[in-house]
Amino acid sequence: MTLKNKGMTNKTGLFCKAFASIILLFGFSVLYGQQGFDNSSRALYIYDLVAKYVNFGEGFADSSNFRIGMMLGDYELLYELGNLAKTRPRIQDKPVQISGYKKLESITHTQVLYVNKSSGFDLQKIQEKISGQQTLLVTEGYEFRESMINFIVINGVPRYEINEEYIKKEGMSVPQTFLFTAVKTKEDWEKLFEVTDADLQVQKETVKQQQVEIELQKAEILRQKALLDSLDREIALKEKTLLEKQRVLNIQMAQINIQQKEISVQKQTIIVQQQEVQVQKDTLLKQKEKIDLQIAMIDEQLKKIGVQEEKIKVQLATLEKQKLILWFVIVALALVSFLGYYIYRSYRIKKEANIRLEEKNRTISMQKDEIEQQRDLAAAQRDQIAYQKKHITDSIMYAKRIQTALIPSLELFSDKLEHFVLYKPLAIVSGDFYWVSNHDDKQIIIAADCTGHGVPGAFMSMLGVTLLNEIVNNKQILLPDQIIENLRHGVIKSLNQVADEDSVKDGMDISVCVVDFKENVLLWAGANNPLYVIRGGELIHYRPDKMPASIHYRMQPFTLHKISLNKGDAFYIFSDGFADQFGGPGQRKFMSNKLKETLVGLSGVPMLQQADRLNTIFEEWRGDSPQVDDVTIIGVRY
Repeated sequence: MTLKNKGMTNKTGLFCKAFASIILLFGFSVLYGQQGFDNSSRALYIYDLVAKYVNFGEGFADSSNFRIGMMLGDYELLYELGNLAKTRPRIQDKPVQISGYKKLESITHTQVLYVNKSSGFDLQKIQEKISGQQTLLVTEGYEFRESMINFIVINGVPRYEINEEYIKKEGMSVPQTFLFTAVKTKEDWEKLFEVTDADLQVQKETVKQQQVEIELQKAEILRQKALLDSLDREIALKEKTLLEKQRVLNIQMAQINIQQKEISVQKQTIIVQQQEVQVQKDTLLKQKEKIDLQIAMIDEQLKKIGVQEEKIKVQLATLEKQKLILWFVIVALALVSFLGYYIYRSYRIKKEANIRLEEKNRTISMQKDEIEQQRDLAAAQRDQIAYQKKHITDSIMYAKRIQTALIPSLELFSDKLEHFVLYKPLAIVSGDFYWVSNHDDKQIIIAADCTGHGVPGAFMSMLGVTLLNEIVNNKQILLPDQIIENLRHGVIKSLNQVADEDSVKDGMDISVCVVDFKENVLLWAGANNPLYVIRGGELIHYRPDKMPASIHYRMQPFTLHKISLNKGDAFYIFSDGFADQFGGPGQRKFMSNKLKETLVGLSGVPMLQQADRLNTIFEEWRGDSPQVDDVTIIGVRY
């Protein structure tokens, strides 16, 4: 596509958006043109003309909900907004949340805040309260350009005027299509009020008639809604019954499949057994034929034997005496021969057995000596390994005591702030560490993740604690960005790091918080580690600088964030060990988004109970999988 065609396409798109916006506004004007704003039209204006078309700036992407708030003066409008949220639950791809505020102090962060002049609130104080929070202020009944968007009714027609400069000042913007039908100048504002009394009377009468028609339509809509609700309940009941029947059918089908498989296996077994029986039958038939043949041969031989017996009987009488003599001689020779053979055979067997026994004795003796040597060598190696293991374990345990002694006690701020620390080293010693200090009206709270874990990580953590003691306690440097900057210089100097590929790139990711009790402000800076702030059930994600506290290709100054704190706000700093843990049904990482959801879900729980619950969630997610990294989470409620 050429540049000319692209330009024409963009102009066509802009014209279509403008035309759609004008048609939408014309539709609202026709629908409510004879009666002005009522609560239904106010709710629709806020939903369709305000929330959809406004760009709320960069921070809006990190918001978990789209929140619409109003200063309570008319509860019916809150009810109308709630009904709209049920039928249209999302705006700009985020779930809608409706809130009402009775007092100025109860206002929390919202994307849209509606104020009616009749509710009696001080508009200037409201503007001061929401300043800097990228909240769109929508009002009704106020003077020209006093708010961002102001609803007005002229001659029974709903209109609005926009203060574009005020909107841009708060980091937001509106499209040009939204500005086409707005009241733009003071002169336009004043001309809108120049209406004759006769026109007003006619319009009032028309409004009354339309109100009657609307009430009739509302009654009809409520009747149809009740009918639809009844049908929905019947459908839901039938769906539930069908699902239960489907579940029972699935169970029966599964049982039938199992039985069919068992029957198939039994059929195969029966077929094999039938084949074996048939083979045995064939074998028996063959054997029977052989037996019959042998019986016939035996009968034939018996006949021959009968004839020979007759002859033998004649000869037996003559040979009986000779036979007795011959048998005596044969038996005597046989006995002598057998005795001689037995004696000779016993001699040879005994001689061979003695030879084999001597060979076995020599082999067993050699094997015994070799086994004893191997046993002595294995015992010596076992003793040496046990000694080395005990020596190494004792050294690591002593290193743990040193590391524990260097980390400051959390009691330094336990009486000022409700907090918890979840600290789970991967090995005996940890590459994560936390550090706290108290100076006048300021509380410093730090969580850091050093390169590596175990003994190498512990060395880096002790270096970090030593440098922080020098920077904060000795040099009295109390700004988070300056603390990280001085820590970076200290790590580079201590490890002799230079900007080349072969130098040591060890360092640490760190998050530094300074709570100023006097100013009710949280000062924060982060090197690769973020900050989560939970306010009014909504999580705000503050992103760190993408560089560690060590030598790096990017060596820019760290960013200082200044955050106003309200009573009940909670903030969290942590290492990446919790989010990177593998586990769950698919052996996947826990991930940062799931950690955000977990912290928001625990935001109303006391801090110490949050630590116990997070530890339980971590262990259940890990299951039988090994822990992959050191875990540190610090939570503080102001």
